[in-house]
Amino acid sequence: MTWEFGGQASILSVDLAPSEEGTELALRHAVAEDDHWAKFGPGAVGVGWDLGLLGLALHLETGEKAVEDADAFIRSPDGLEFMRASAQAWGDAHVATGGAGAKEAAERTRAAYTPNA
Repeated sequence: MTWEFGGQASILSVDLAPSEEGTELALRHAVAEDDHWAKFGPGAVGVGWDLGLLGLALHLETGEKAVEDADAFIRSPDGLEFMRASAQAWGDAHVATGGAGAKEAAERTRAAYTPNA
């Protein structure tokens, strides 16, 4: 499927497969290596997907809404720490692939998601 955001379109695929623990979800989001990518790297979409998948996992675990107020969660200490750690992990993965400017892109991603943290 396509994903449209900010006037850009990218390709998204989701595969589900049985696993020993239940079902494995593989999500692939292919984006253009444009100015936005150069500035933020894979964390630009990765942190958002991590938040969405966290919500899905909590819902599947409990059957309830993951959080009552998503805006409050992302401003809470737990939410800010989750986004900081996610941006760091995406940055580490980008560094591991030899991405040019990966550390700086990861820091810009962290700052975008957690501007006051």
